[in-house]
Amino acid sequence: MIMEDQVDEQVIEKKKDKNRLMMLIILVLVVGVISGAAGTFIGNHFFGKVQGSQTTKEVEQKYNDNEISVPLEEFLINLAKSDNGETPYIKIEMSLLTANKKNAETAKASQDLVRDSVINLLRQKQANSILNEEDGVNKLKESLKKQINEDYGSELAREVFITNLVIQ
Repeated sequence: MIMEDQVDEQVIEKKKDKNRLMMLIILVLVVGVISGAAGTFIGNHFFGKVQGSQTTKEVEQKYNDNEISVPLEEFLINLAKSDNGETPYIKIEMSLLTANKKNAETAKASQDLVRDSVINLLRQKQANSILNEEDGVNKLKESLKKQINEDYGSELAREVFITNLVIQ
């Protein structure tokens, strides 16, 4: 009988130990979940909104809602001969940023003029001037914008965005 009582007490103690261990695990998990949720809330409240609103303001200052981007078809053009006698070519895709809907419609209707301006300008460029010069691509964008606007006779393009560029 004493033996059975000791075995029963040991079984009861093991059950109590398991229950305590299970309660401890549950308590740690609950505290972890609450801490994680509180940390996320506090982090988003104090840090998340500041960065998002600053980024939005920067974008809003650069472009306004009236401006419309007009994508152009891909160009594949031979560039001017390089110093070593090779004739490289350029494959370029671009978009024109126009001031308003009317200019966007004009750019779409005048695509032949725009394409002619781009082709004539690029045929005079050497690959080295685009690739090796500091700000070569930015200078190319400015040259394209200037040429398109000169050929059209007024400011048709406010910006030129190069969306794809391959020179070979």
